[in-house]
Amino acid sequence: MSLNNINDYKKLLTRRSFIFGVASLASASTILGRLYYLQFIKADEYKTLSEDNRVKLQLIAPTRGLILDNKGISLATNNKNFRLFLDPEADDDAGETLNALLKVIKVGDDKITAVLNQVKASKHSMPILIKENLTHDELAQFEFFHLNYPSLFIDIGQVRYYPFAEECSHLIGYVGVIAKDEIDDYDENSLERLPDFKIGKNGVEKLLESELRGSAGVKQTEVNAHGLEVRELQRKAGNNGKDVHLTIDAKLQEYTSRRLVGESAAAVVMNIHNGDILALASMPGYDPNSFSKGISSKYWGELQANPKNPLMNKAISGQYPPGSTFKLITGLAALEAGVINKDSRVSCNGHFMFGNHDFTCWKQGGHGSVNLHDAIMGSCDVFFYTMADRIGIDAIAAMAKKLGLGNISNLSLSGEKSGIVPDDDWKQSHYGQSWQGGDTVNVGIGQGYVLATPLQLAIMTARIANGGLAVKPRLISNGAVKPEPLGISDDYLALVCDGMNAVVNNPRGTAYGKRITDERFLMAGKTGTSQVRKLIRHGMDQSKLPWEDRHHALFVAYAPVHAPKYAIAVIVEHGGGGASSAAPIASDIMLKLQTIEAGEAGAELPKIPNSSDDEID
Repeated sequence: MSLNNINDYKKLLTRRSFIFGVASLASASTILGRLYYLQFIKADEYKTLSEDNRVKLQLIAPTRGLILDNKGISLATNNKNFRLFLDPEADDDAGETLNALLKVIKVGDDKITAVLNQVKASKHSMPILIKENLTHDELAQFEFFHLNYPSLFIDIGQVRYYPFAEECSHLIGYVGVIAKDEIDDYDENSLERLPDFKIGKNGVEKLLESELRGSAGVKQTEVNAHGLEVRELQRKAGNNGKDVHLTIDAKLQEYTSRRLVGESAAAVVMNIHNGDILALASMPGYDPNSFSKGISSKYWGELQANPKNPLMNKAISGQYPPGSTFKLITGLAALEAGVINKDSRVSCNGHFMFGNHDFTCWKQGGHGSVNLHDAIMGSCDVFFYTMADRIGIDAIAAMAKKLGLGNISNLSLSGEKSGIVPDDDWKQSHYGQSWQGGDTVNVGIGQGYVLATPLQLAIMTARIANGGLAVKPRLISNGAVKPEPLGISDDYLALVCDGMNAVVNNPRGTAYGKRITDERFLMAGKTGTSQVRKLIRHGMDQSKLPWEDRHHALFVAYAPVHAPKYAIAVIVEHGGGGASSAAPIASDIMLKLQTIEAGEAGAELPKIPNSSDDEID
């Protein structure tokens, strides 16, 4: 090779070496720059991402607040609930895991399918509840099993427990899981997103949900590459729900409910001065513990098929013709209208003719000459037919609304009905017909279109007995209450109360056989019977009729007579007669209440003879 060629070759090598060196330097600079960018410029961001992969946050459900009576007795509390969960992030084959689980713990096919569907929907979801309320035997079986299936774990939660169960079922209500169509309404980090988190579904549980539920805590745990928990890093406690005290007396509530057993019935007891509800019972009831644990389809079917409707809170949702208990309203309206005074009399021969229609009195042959006192004591239909005809529906409706009928109360319990206080406008809007005089005559004795709930009848009785003050019912005591006066004359109220006293404590009264004989605890009241079938004639033996065709039985009362403090309303569906069915229940409850207050809870109830006349109104 010539010298020139050698020089040219060296120059070529030098040039190539330079280019390669520059390229290598550029590559190294790029790599170093990228490393610097990742390790210094983006360090905080990637550290956060790394922590998210390593650290797992989990919401902790708070302890639900207790529901207590006015003496601190628990009406709703919490028990331990051992729950079995599957962590889908830590399981590569949930189907295999669940199939293996079935060999040691019984789980329904529907539940297994639901769990697998949740796993398919998202592997990055919260733990999925497989079964709760595990028995000690199931826990023991799981201890040996789960070592090979770490994606399964036991969590100790809470299950709501109702010690008075059926006796308080409608009042306290129950908790249940959030419906699928409701879950999307909540933020993904809210309590409602927790596995099978339960909320109040009925009664006080629903009414006071915001106070009872509390707020969630947070647990921070370290997990490995498979998503399995290694250790707990941090725990921030939430706020437990608040305990709430009701005006209810647990002993009286229990006694009232048991006194209604066997009937389709309701009773409401309240303090006439401050509105405290001491008992609010509806029977038959149901077991709310079945709902909090997950009700079986068999039990649900039995409840729905029961003709006595155990799922309905009859105390606030049952709407009934008030029958003769409404005569107290008609009497007060007549006094206020000035068409009668205490001495005014009406002759009752058993019939009241309005046009060509004969409105009969419950007592064949009539009551003779009666004033307001006598008419209330003997529940004379003709007297109140006459009063209704004289004063018209507007005056009656105004007095009914003044005494609490026709309106939802301030209890705010779900399902409460307003009842009906009819007038011309109401009939026009509902039937497109004008009000007729015969409609007024019917309403005068609590029949026809008028409807009321037992709660409303208790309010009515309380307002009459307390001197005409607009007391409102309440389940939560919130200090002193000063009800506004209704503007009803004290003299008029005294006349009506005197008649109610005679109903129970005068031998000629319709509920004399159901009186309280202890002079300290005497009650005053009013019987009522409302027709279910209009074709049933007076004097027909109700016990011979099919249950569903019998009249409803009602009774309202206050006690003690000398210093009124408590009011009660009782309805017995298809009970036949107010005096024979509802009055004995009210009498026993009012005696029980007053003996509890007097410290004589163990005292035996007097044996009161039954009335021989089932048709007494």
